[in-house]
Amino acid sequence: MTRNPRVAVIDQDLNSRADVQKLLAVSGFSIVGEAGYGIEAVSLAKQSDPDVVVIAIEEPTIRALQTVEALSDLLPHAALIGYSTVRDSQAMRKAMLAGVNDYILAPVKEEELINSIYTVLAQEERRRARITGEAEEPVAAGSVITVFGAKGGIGKTTIATNLATAIVQKTNQSVVLVDLDTRFGDVGILMDIPVERSIADMAIPEEEITRELVQECLYQHNSGVYILPAPIRPTDWRNVHAGHIERVVQLLTQTYDYVILDTPGTFNDIVARALELASMVVLVATVDMASLKDTLLAIDMLRSWNFPQEKIKLVINATNEASNVQPQEVKRMLGRDVFWSIPYDRNISTATQLGMPVVVAKPQSKASESIIEMAFALSGVRAAKTPKSKEPQKGGIFSRILGNVEQAEVTVE
Repeated sequence: MTRNPRVAVIDQDLNSRADVQKLLAVSGFSIVGEAGYGIEAVSLAKQSDPDVVVIAIEEPTIRALQTVEALSDLLPHAALIGYSTVRDSQAMRKAMLAGVNDYILAPVKEEELINSIYTVLAQEERRRARITGEAEEPVAAGSVITVFGAKGGIGKTTIATNLATAIVQKTNQSVVLVDLDTRFGDVGILMDIPVERSIADMAIPEEEITRELVQECLYQHNSGVYILPAPIRPTDWRNVHAGHIERVVQLLTQTYDYVILDTPGTFNDIVARALELASMVVLVATVDMASLKDTLLAIDMLRSWNFPQEKIKLVINATNEASNVQPQEVKRMLGRDVFWSIPYDRNISTATQLGMPVVVAKPQSKASESIIEMAFALSGVRAAKTPKSKEPQKGGIFSRILGNVEQAEVTVE
């Protein structure tokens, strides 16, 4: 949908209705009208023909659900999004059966409402394309995990190589690791593989890139991970553009369960495309002030793209002993939950010198155990145990900035 979505707001409570309208107006949506339940809502829908209906579903829910059913019949092309203070799963199920496409818990948050609207509209477009026969035949597709960070030197490549290895060895799923670092491209070094062929060999017309050609450029590490390395010379990237990356990733997802994209500590068109293609983004940060500042800017940038926030998994990587801090402290700085914390471990540098992932070289080490559990959590193969965290350092950077904060256990979303 190229034009701005047209939204109608249905709510019996005038104050709640006004709050939702303000959120929509601030976010740039076109408000076609507002109404209460029943005849008023149906009349508005007939007159305005909205793309989206945002409707409150509160106790007693019978009138709200009757209105949802009427609107669903009247506007088969529109997206219906319910919001409610009712958190009961049975109520959510009834709302879905009545016709809502999504159910948001109140009070409504701007970011959540925006993501819901665009996600539901995209689903509706795909549904219409299938009905009219315009959609391409679906193909099996693996998940794309983009490992991203707002600066260099924070351990993105170490996390990418170890995560790929852990998924292969612990979940028995296939993984290909693609090195998109246009500056250094250290995956080949960290995995101790020769680099004779690379992603630079894909710098040809996109339609000529075939699955067979991509396979010819892959190396299989003895851990079981397939690798598409970066070229040795950074200048070899000059003919590779975002379209090449998209074509290569699409072909790889037809063959492998997971495609892990390792990105540089800078932002360019290739990184932007890697983020757009991601099923999940592992957003890596350390607890030094430069990394946190840049990470906050990266989060704001993704939010400005209307990037689905649920795809972002914030991972804090402790790069020295002084940086083992509690996730609650980071949450207060960045305004979002920490998905995972990887503890500082000297074994990582030892494994790097050996050209081996630490999960292979030192599988019982603190970092290995944490990364393996993170691999389980990301893959959903089994419930991951909560990794134990060290006691927070006293007098560290967060103590100076935030003062004493309540200690919290490391949690996993």
